[in-house]
Amino acid sequence: ERRRAESQQLLATSVFTHAREGIMITTVDGTIIEVNDTFTEITGYTRSEAVGNNPRLLQSGRQAPEFYAALWRDLREHGQWSGELWNRRKNGELFAELLTISAVLGQGGEVAHYVALFSDISKIKEHERKLEQIAHYDSATLLPNRVLLADRLQQAMAQAHRRGQALAVVYLDLDGFKAVNEQRGHDVGDQYLAEIAVRMKAALREGDTLARLGGDEFVAVLMDLASAEDCVPLLVKLTQAATEVVELGAGRVQLSASAGVTLYPQTEAVDADQLMRQADQAMYQAKLAGRNRYHFFDPEQDRN
Repeated sequence: ERRRAESQQLLATSVFTHAREGIMITTVDGTIIEVNDTFTEITGYTRSEAVGNNPRLLQSGRQAPEFYAALWRDLREHGQWSGELWNRRKNGELFAELLTISAVLGQGGEVAHYVALFSDISKIKEHERKLEQIAHYDSATLLPNRVLLADRLQQAMAQAHRRGQALAVVYLDLDGFKAVNEQRGHDVGDQYLAEIAVRMKAALREGDTLARLGGDEFVAVLMDLASAEDCVPLLVKLTQAATEVVELGAGRVQLSASAGVTLYPQTEAVDADQLMRQADQAMYQAKLAGRNRYHFFDPEQDRN
């Protein structure tokens, strides 16, 4: 029996030592009483630095106090908590971890210890971030793409409805961009788009959205407007930014822009797709009127 107990003890010690998850054992009040080698590999803290300390030494500050309150509530009510959180290594570097905390009961049924097992999932989170970037952002300008724009516009419409305010959708097309690609090459064209996107975004406010649909077509969603007149100064700044001279290695590029504008809400119910079509139609009216200007969509004229 003694040898069997010793064998089990050796097995448990071996698992604890060689586990690829970080393991931390604490008292009921949260004092660390044991950690394994993987804990040190992930966090940078040695056993002597961790034991006697509190797990708060790993806190990143990215989770609010409410997060930890909910964690402890689950531990007390269910004896277990599992989830993702951000912690900080000894060298100050943030890392994401997948964490499970379990209560270990004593002979009397009371909680004797807590055991935390965690894995470093920073690489997984970085991969997810890159996939998110690819799925929702334009690679050339780093602006939101058509997919993210659709989501932002839906949210903006809902917010405008709640607040009793208006928003404007601006469909902007660069005049003569095709010639830049044909005469100077697509690399120069992409460089120009990236720079002009930065300037147009800077012309807008923090809560506004600027997206690239593709080619030389951009869409801006202007929020929190009390009236149609409120968007005019922003339109002027946006179109002026699009006409600025851009210095590139291949020389200077300066174009103009034609913009179509539509407002929400309207007297009749419209959805996000209709707003996009209206702004697109108004942009073509600006083109027909001589380019380098903006044109407001007129719902009444369109109905007639």
